[in-house]
Amino acid sequence: MSYSQLAASNGTRPAGVVAGVAQHLLARLRRAGVDRPGGDPLLGSLVIQDSTFLRLSLRLAHWLPAIGRPACSGVRVQVWLRPSLDLPEVVDLTTVKLNDRQSWDRSVLGDPARLAALAGRTLVVDLGYYRHTAFRDLLAAGVHVVTRRYPSTVVTVEADRPIQPPLPDVDGGRIAVVADQRVTLGTAATRTGVVLPGWRLVTADVTPRLRTGHRSPVPRRYEVLTDRWDLTAAEVVQVYLWRWQIELFLRWLKGHLHLPRLLGHSENAVELSVWLAILVHLLSLLAARALGLARRSPLLLARLAAALFLLDLARDAALPPNAHQLPLPGFDLPLPAPT
Repeated sequence: MSYSQLAASNGTRPAGVVAGVAQHLLARLRRAGVDRPGGDPLLGSLVIQDSTFLRLSLRLAHWLPAIGRPACSGVRVQVWLRPSLDLPEVVDLTTVKLNDRQSWDRSVLGDPARLAALAGRTLVVDLGYYRHTAFRDLLAAGVHVVTRRYPSTVVTVEADRPIQPPLPDVDGGRIAVVADQRVTLGTAATRTGVVLPGWRLVTADVTPRLRTGHRSPVPRRYEVLTDRWDLTAAEVVQVYLWRWQIELFLRWLKGHLHLPRLLGHSENAVELSVWLAILVHLLSLLAARALGLARRSPLLLARLAAALFLLDLARDAALPPNAHQLPLPGFDLPLPAPT
C-alpha cells in the first residue's frame, strides 16, 4: 500500500489494529531474545522511560485541548525501552496538558498490570520524572530506580562508603568515581513530606566520547541516585549512561522512520502514525536477526526498501493485466517464464 492510500484511509482504519500487530511482533521478539548468548545481564534488567514531542496545529487538530501557547501544541509519545533487545515495550500518547511526571502516574503508577511487570527490574529515568512520591511507590512495588539528583533536592549524608576501583571493562575507563554515599532524600518540611532514607548517591566524572559531538574532552560530573546496593559505584553510573539509548531510539523514529510525517491530524491518524513507525522498527529488528546482523541500521532500511521494490515488480509481472486485488501476503506467486 502506498503512503497516499494509507493516508487517505486513516479516518476509517482503527489505530488499534496496527497496535495489535505491533504487540504480536513484540512478543515474538521477546521470545527470540530470551537468554541471548553474550548478553549483559545488567543491561537486560533495565527499562528506560522517556518521551518525545510531536508538534500539531490547533487549527487542524481540533481534538487537542487549548493551551496558552498555541505554538507549543502537540502530543507527547511516552516510551518504555528495553535497551538489551531494542524493544519499545510500552508506547503511550498524551497531550501537552500532561507533563512527564503526570504521564508517569498514568502509565506506570496508575496501571497495576504494568507496575507488576516492572517488579524486580530497574527503571532508569531522567530529571523530568523526578518525584519522591513516585520513587516511594515504585520501591514498595519491588521496582528499582536509577536517576539523576535533582538540583534542589535536599540530601542528608548518612555515611561515606569506600570508593571501589572500577572494573577495566566498564565503559573503557571513562568513569572516575568521586564519592559513594548513603543518603536520605527530602525532608518532612516539604509539601509532600516524603522522606526516603537508605538511598545511594554516586558522584562521578565521565569523560565524553569525541564521536558523540562534544568539542571538549573535559569530564562531565554526574550525581546518580539509586536504591541498588549490589552494584559497584562505576556500574551505577554506567546504568544511567545507558539511558542515552532511548535518546538514540527516539532519534531513529523521527529521523529515519519519519515519525513526524503524520498521516493526518485526527487523533486516530496521529496514533496510527506512531504505531506504524513502531511497526517498521520491529520489522527492521526481525530483518536484522534473519540476516545475522547485530542491530538495525539506516543501511538495513535501504536494503529492505530495495528488496520490497523488486518484490513488487515480480508480483506485478505475475498478475494478469486485469487484476486489481493482490493475493494475501505469504502466498507464492508463479513468476512468468523468462523470455
